[in-house]
Amino acid sequence: MTAAAGKIPAVFLDRDSTLNVDHGYTHKVEDFAWMPGAPKALALFHRHGIACFIVTNQGGIGKGLYTEADMAAFNDHLCHEAKRAGGRITDIAFCASHPDAAAAQLRAPSPRRKPAPGMILELAEKWNVDLATSVMIGDRDSDVVAGQAAGCHAYLFDGTDLAALARDVVERHFANRESGDD
Repeated sequence: MTAAAGKIPAVFLDRDSTLNVDHGYTHKVEDFAWMPGAPKALALFHRHGIACFIVTNQGGIGKGLYTEADMAAFNDHLCHEAKRAGGRITDIAFCASHPDAAAAQLRAPSPRRKPAPGMILELAEKWNVDLATSVMIGDRDSDVVAGQAAGCHAYLFDGTDLAALARDVVERHFANRESGDD
């Protein structure tokens, strides 16, 4: 399947328990650890010229457990480590809304909080992504639902080896974009 003229295919990834180990509201750089196969998956996508985006619910911000600055420092570190591994994160979207948020405006339902597709749709518009040729990967059913609602193919990651899932995704959806050896 090829992308619509002028549009790019992409992979949207959940963050916690998909790319990095989730320690429960993970936000400290010193707690960063890759999920199995995540660095190789990001490198594989990059070698195939596939843009990678992170879409992540960050309800811990809304609950007052950490700040946007804490999350940004963690995300910067993750992006740096992805680059060291041969991958690249093009952009990150997050949603701080949560039903138990401290502030009323963050308790209200948000079209951005997964399982809603808002974050994916925003990134797709910003980066001219062809959603019909794109993929969402996450560790929860809400990730799959968000990807499908945005018009993407969607995969549930079981936590064992993201690189194996990435190879399958590339073979199924991006084989015509091959630009290097696995």
